[in-house]
Amino acid sequence: MTSPAEGEALHPQLRPVAAAGPKTMTDLLTLAEPERTLLNWLLRQRGASLADIMAHTQAEPAAIQGMLNNLTAAGFLILHDDADPAVFKPNLVSRQPRTMPEELWKSVE
Repeated sequence: MTSPAEGEALHPQLRPVAAAGPKTMTDLLTLAEPERTLLNWLLRQRGASLADIMAHTQAEPAAIQGMLNNLTAAGFLILHDDADPAVFKPNLVSRQPRTMPEELWKSVE
């Protein structure tokens, strides 16, 4: 599969490619301001339908669909189309907690 040119719309049912994988909060810093703002809102909402996103952003539908397609292709969003209406949910993972080295615990005992 070839990647689309800038501004080209992807198929709305597109899933993130496996290589993209889930992202971390740090990865949000690499996004453009409108995409980062949308993704931050989606994180607080824990997902939203296309109609909800359009009502929130007040942007043109073509621009919103392009942004959602780009975020989905990059692995930031997952489209859950089993719900009615379909819901876009963030695809972010939490950072793993730090663990104490075993040698440190042995030296404390």
